[in-house]
Amino acid sequence: MKNDKHTVLLVDDSATNNLLLQVVFEQNGFAVEVAFSGKDALKILKRKHIDVVLLDLMMPQMSGFEVLTAIKENPDTKNVPVLIVSADSEQADEEKAIEMGAEHYFEKPLQLNEIVEKVKSILA
Repeated sequence: MKNDKHTVLLVDDSATNNLLLQVVFEQNGFAVEVAFSGKDALKILKRKHIDVVLLDLMMPQMSGFEVLTAIKENPDTKNVPVLIVSADSEQADEEKAIEMGAEHYFEKPLQLNEIVEKVKSILA
């Protein structure tokens, strides 16, 4: 049986944030993969087809910027849309993320419906 669901990869070191987004995306008919670190996210991207990545910037070991760079530099994942989700409202970070290839930048606290709608529009 073919799976018609789009798969979203949530990358955030906060279990609460991941769970919240996971529930909302699953309610909207998405398949969800969850990573709590950049390294885990990159491993998942190697072995699974991911349609969109939601990426937190502030994580231990590997920052969201480092993960974004790794995704965009890899020929296999460079076309996967990445949306930044960050508590950091620094304009410079938003500009840097977009320049590095991020599709969109969301500030926390998250407007969950807005994020789902944005992902749907990117995948449409």
